[in-house]
Amino acid sequence: MSPVTRRRVVASAVFAATLAATSLPALSKQSTAALTIEDKTAIAEAVAGIGLYADLREWNRVRSYFAARVTTDYTSLFGGEVATSDRDALIAQWQGLLPGFDATQHLITNIVVEGAGNDAVARSHVRATHWFDTRFWTVGASYLHRLVRTPEGWRVSAIAIRRLYEEGDRAVLSAAADRVNAAAK
Repeated sequence: MSPVTRRRVVASAVFAATLAATSLPALSKQSTAALTIEDKTAIAEAVAGIGLYADLREWNRVRSYFAARVTTDYTSLFGGEVATSDRDALIAQWQGLLPGFDATQHLITNIVVEGAGNDAVARSHVRATHWFDTRFWTVGASYLHRLVRTPEGWRVSAIAIRRLYEEGDRAVLSAAADRVNAAAK
């Protein structure tokens, strides 16, 4: 088995184990009613809307899709730990990086929604490209979004990304952050 094939087999096994460990949350004891088509549409809109409006830098619209507290798992991309913060802190973190790029594009596809009652999970694919001058960094990954029904509608309470591949120059992340910091001075 070639080293590339071996890495893909290992990555697939790790991803499958992670998905099993982070599978559908326990359903609310208050309601186990099946999700309606309207629920599934609102959930898919929240998942896609976060990527779209982050790319357009429409931060209030991004904020409208999040629960008050959000757990993020970017460990497959950057290492570190799973983090939980309030939505404004998460958006501030994104504002400290994304505007430093000339453009970003999060293509979120194949959204599949599962759940019942007030809890749902959306799984999808993402291909996120980040341009800085003539350089770019693209990550292909699988997303897992956890959502809760609130009085305002469905809100994302957790995001996990599982890296499948990368292309380009990861160093554009630092360059974009430096550009944002320089503009703030």
